[in-house]
Amino acid sequence: ASPAGDASKPGRVVAFDVQEDALTSTRARVREVLTPDQASRVDLVLKSHERMEEHVRVPGVNAFDDDLNDDFNDAVSATDAVGVVCFNLGYLPGPTADKGVRTNRRTTVSAVASGVRVLRPGGVLTVVGYTGHEGGWEEVEAVMELVSSLDPREFTATNHSVVNRDNCPQLIAVHKKETK
Repeated sequence: ASPAGDASKPGRVVAFDVQEDALTSTRARVREVLTPDQASRVDLVLKSHERMEEHVRVPGVNAFDDDLNDDFNDAVSATDAVGVVCFNLGYLPGPTADKGVRTNRRTTVSAVASGVRVLRPGGVLTVVGYTGHEGGWEEVEAVMELVSSLDPREFTATNHSVVNRDNCPQLIAVHKKETK
């Protein structure tokens, strides 16, 4: 995606995970399906999603040490706010994955709050929450509580779910309204 729809400014993807295996798999997939130029705009970060604002710079939202990233800070403008934020909660799937390593209510609520702060007008934030594992439903409920409290003049928050099947993922979406 390009910031504010400006094709002359290519967008960037910043992906977070606390498991190196997840990033290794993603890195391989990025190299497989993207051109080198496209792949150069994908940053894979071995940190919790709650650390998003350390890696996503938005003027007027978060402050950064100008000496650390002069090249990036010189290029940042008001249109560099984030257009899309996606969360896929739970644990890394697969037969060899450690299902004990998973997202949790505290860090997820902090991360979603950060995601809402960095959204540009017209931006969308989504959360896919899995309720079938221990703590999953509580995590989804905490996110619902947070997005339900957003000012309806600035945001539209929705929840989508399958109602005729147990333990289906919940899709929570937040749209930041365009400013007038």
